[in-house]
Amino acid sequence: MSEEELRVPQPARPAGVIALPLGDLLALGSQMRADDTPASLLHEVAETLRRVVASTQVYVRLRNIDTDDLEAAAFAGIDAALEAHLRAEPVRPSAYQQLLRPEHRVGASFLLPPGTPLPAPADVAAPGTATLLVPLRGRGERLIGVVYIALPPDAPPIEPTALSVIEAITRQAALAVENVRLAERSARLLAKEQLLAALGRDVSATLDLQIILSRTIERVTTAFASGSLALLTPTGTFEIVAVAPGEEALLGVHFARGQGMVGWVAEHDQTFFANDMTASPQSPPPNPAARSGIVVPLRSGGQVIGTLNVVAAEPHAFTFEDIDLLEALAAQIGGSITSARLYEQAQQLAAQVQRRADQLAVLNTIARSAAASLDAAHSLPQVTRQIHTGFGYPQVDLFLAEEESHELLLVAADGIYPPVAAEFRQHRSMGLLGRAARTGQILCIDDVRTDPDFFTLAERAATRAALVVPIMASGRLLGLLNIESPTCAAFTQEDQHLLATVADVLAGTLENARLYRKAQAAAVLEERNRLARELHDSVTQQLFSMTLTAQAARTQLERNPQRVAAQLERLQETATAALGEMRALIFQLRPPALRDQGLVAALQQHINLLSRREGLTISLNVVGDEGFAYGSEQALYRIVQEALNNVFKHANAQTVQVTLAFTNDQISVRVADDGQGFDLHATPTGDGRHLGVFSMRERAAELGGQLELRSAVGSGTEVLVTVPRAASA
Repeated sequence: MSEEELRVPQPARPAGVIALPLGDLLALGSQMRADDTPASLLHEVAETLRRVVASTQVYVRLRNIDTDDLEAAAFAGIDAALEAHLRAEPVRPSAYQQLLRPEHRVGASFLLPPGTPLPAPADVAAPGTATLLVPLRGRGERLIGVVYIALPPDAPPIEPTALSVIEAITRQAALAVENVRLAERSARLLAKEQLLAALGRDVSATLDLQIILSRTIERVTTAFASGSLALLTPTGTFEIVAVAPGEEALLGVHFARGQGMVGWVAEHDQTFFANDMTASPQSPPPNPAARSGIVVPLRSGGQVIGTLNVVAAEPHAFTFEDIDLLEALAAQIGGSITSARLYEQAQQLAAQVQRRADQLAVLNTIARSAAASLDAAHSLPQVTRQIHTGFGYPQVDLFLAEEESHELLLVAADGIYPPVAAEFRQHRSMGLLGRAARTGQILCIDDVRTDPDFFTLAERAATRAALVVPIMASGRLLGLLNIESPTCAAFTQEDQHLLATVADVLAGTLENARLYRKAQAAAVLEERNRLARELHDSVTQQLFSMTLTAQAARTQLERNPQRVAAQLERLQETATAALGEMRALIFQLRPPALRDQGLVAALQQHINLLSRREGLTISLNVVGDEGFAYGSEQALYRIVQEALNNVFKHANAQTVQVTLAFTNDQISVRVADDGQGFDLHATPTGDGRHLGVFSMRERAAELGGQLELRSAVGSGTEVLVTVPRAASA
């Protein structure tokens, strides 16, 4: 029978003969309070009715707001076993349509004859026992429950007055239950508003993702005694990133789209609500031990970015109000989580940019140190120290490859480990270093103890991770960078890229040093050849002339002794000239004035000697303090010396101007003549002038400077050399 049928005006009530204690019933009504729970109110009603009606059993079914089922809620005279059965068997409202029929109506209640089938199996009454069903009606005559009263077989009929009082009390109880439920709902709504407001304050006051997650779980746990939160990962899965106390085992668990309740919500963008997990085995909850649960989507920008989850170990633990609250919480934090993630990404990007800037600064320092000197013994230890301190690597070793011995020589080391033996060498066929040398590939070993090629030195017993980077130039191995750490898996892909860049810088430095050594050897050979030519053109010729003169004097001594004196005088003159030539060559090699009097005085002496010997007009002009040339006097002297040698050998000039300019920033040298000049593009490579220019250019490069040559046929020649003062100081 529908509720509309139950609201039809009732026929006259039949008379009864049972007299109930009206005072007890009225006292019961006065004891009902709005702050009681529905179960406690109904329990008082059931106990009183059982006592005053002399019933063996009284129990009350109350309508569940969420499921609409009528569930057993209060009992009197019911043993524990039957109570458990009654609680386990809710009844749908439609089941009463066959019971609440007009022929059974007694006032507003219904008297069911003995043997009438009841809705649930546990509702079976004792044989010969009638059942009085008293509806509990709330506002608007809405059915909110039913009172079951078992009437003994020998019980007299109930008087109409007593029945009216029973119905009045049940109506009062129904109103009290509704008031309690209304109060509970109001309290829940207030608590919901307070919870949402508190969470709103929490998440709006920070951009720290971890704080947002922890505060959210704290609030959810307060409301549901459970809680976990899953977020979308870059790989497309959903990872549990925050949990309530006691659910730590879920941390780090991943769910693919469509997998379990979390994956279902992520795939369908809908809330998943299950009050009995056994009914949904295809979508298990995040916690396998749960019997009921709610999973709601976290949305931002129209996409699912995660889920908010609550579970319970018992079935039917949640209501639709819980769904509303959890969805409101999810709506509150979705945007905040996205903002925090974007802020976190921005911070990471800023940190990455700053880290890259710091790395570039260190790389720049390393490049300057490596290029500042072509002497590897001086620059490589400094570079190794900068790699250690600038990048924070625990231990840095630099090996050079020796082609003849096929060995790797340790030339520099800096870090936390004690130094190894001096001149430590390792053959290319051995160890991780040998493997990197043979393959030319970077080796990154997370745990060296698991690598068969690794062998431990006593000084490096604590090493656990290693990164070996070959230093290559034109496919040829120049050396190795060996980085070690006492921590396993200490090196990342970023470290490999960074050290590969360092290796490229060092490759250029080592290759330049090799070319410099080769050029030095060539310059020494050229100087030897020049001295040989000078000796041949001057001293050797004169010594040969002296030999001929001495032979002639010996012949004259026998034939014409009077002419011997003239021959000896000529011999003496030739020897004096040879001695002068030899002294001039020695002066060019190591002029004493350069050591004792400085660059300007030495150049002035050399210019005076050339002027007398070659008949040239040579002027020397000096601007600034020659002290700025400290440390580079020898190279500058040789540049001017070579330039003047080229003048009197090739220029056919009359006058030469030599200018030295010293400033705070640089040193300039200018040698200009008024000779015949030459075509810069037509000079053969074997020309002596070309070799002299090559020598001057090399000496300028040693000082970090450069040489510029200007000349044209018939217009003289000008040599300009500029050297940074920093390189010369």
